[in-house]
Amino acid sequence: MERKSETAAVKKALIGAGFDQNNVRVHHGKGTAWGWINVSLDIKRSPSCYCGEPDEYGRRETCADCQKHWRDIHNRIISVVRETTGRHGEYDGRTSIDLSFSN
Repeated sequence: MERKSETAAVKKALIGAGFDQNNVRVHHGKGTAWGWINVSLDIKRSPSCYCGEPDEYGRRETCADCQKHWRDIHNRIISVVRETTGRHGEYDGRTSIDLSFSN
């Protein structure tokens, strides 16, 4: 699959899987990572979140519920990317996923 069409197909598949189209960002790596596909997404914390308040540097411990929620979303994204592109093998088929908790 050509890079541009692969990027569009993955984004369309992620939107079809229920992810917000304004929140999903898909692109390919540059330089030595040109073969990698990168997916970025901001996610909300788990509904049963019990994470503490941020410390003076804005960091906070992530509770077990949020960790599970993050893993579940990560695994859903990986399966959509694999299904759409046919990628497999090392490093989840050379797929990089950046999930960040939005406040």
